[in-house]
Amino acid sequence: MALVNLSAVAAPAGTMPVVLGAGWPGVLLHEAVGHGLEGDFNRRGTSVFSGQVGELVASELCTVVDDGTMVDRRGSVAIDDEGTPGQYNVLIENGILKGYMQDKLNARLMGMTPTGNGRRESYAHLPCRV
Repeated sequence: MALVNLSAVAAPAGTMPVVLGAGWPGVLLHEAVGHGLEGDFNRRGTSVFSGQVGELVASELCTVVDDGTMVDRRGSVAIDDEGTPGQYNVLIENGILKGYMQDKLNARLMGMTPTGNGRRESYAHLPCRV
């Protein structure tokens, strides 16, 4: 492998399109974008997405969905830790921010609907989003 790399050509620099397939790339998307779409961060104004519902926040080719209804899949739940059913939540559609992932507390404080994303570390802790 080291010998092959001796003649390697440098990758071009610049802005490039990114395509994420199914599976593990979802973890990358979750870390890069998902936490910023959690209701508590947006309620506090600490997310880059705060106050931007209805605004263009990504390429028009970009749609981001949180689907808690897929049976036996990572992140799916019949009900979250607050008793809210798992839901199909469109977060970004064609680049437009549609909403945030919400637990009951932040949804109420923001005048929104819970989205089935109330999670807790254990029953000794209060639920938080995702």
